[in-house]
Amino acid sequence: MLKMKELLYPLNALEPYYSKETLDLHYNILYKGYVDNTNNTEEKLRVAREKADFTNIKCLEKDLSFFGSGVILHELFFDNMGPAIPTEPDIELMKQIIKNFGSYEIFKQQFTEASKTVEASRLVYLSMGSQMV
Repeated sequence: MLKMKELLYPLNALEPYYSKETLDLHYNILYKGYVDNTNNTEEKLRVAREKADFTNIKCLEKDLSFFGSGVILHELFFDNMGPAIPTEPDIELMKQIIKNFGSYEIFKQQFTEASKTVEASRLVYLSMGSQMV
């Protein structure tokens, strides 16, 4: 059973860039909803396995993927936001961004456009793993 992560900062810590009300909405409403719905879906899957009744498996797996990804993306968001977080990448990340995207401006433009078109939660994250090097 998933449990909500504690925020490491108060709800008003991101002001004036991100309002207390907006963070409260994301944490106490949206994130809580994703956690609750992930747990509910996992319980439905447990019952389906117990009964060996998989007539609704496509819907349950789709729900688990959707709600579970909402949990993960919100946790990434909360972990990477906070007071006094730098507004520009460090030198090593900047070098990798320029290598992969051509420039920091192109990266920001692509990232912004991706966040406008992604389905559902509209959260986008950058992963700079060894596969991209």
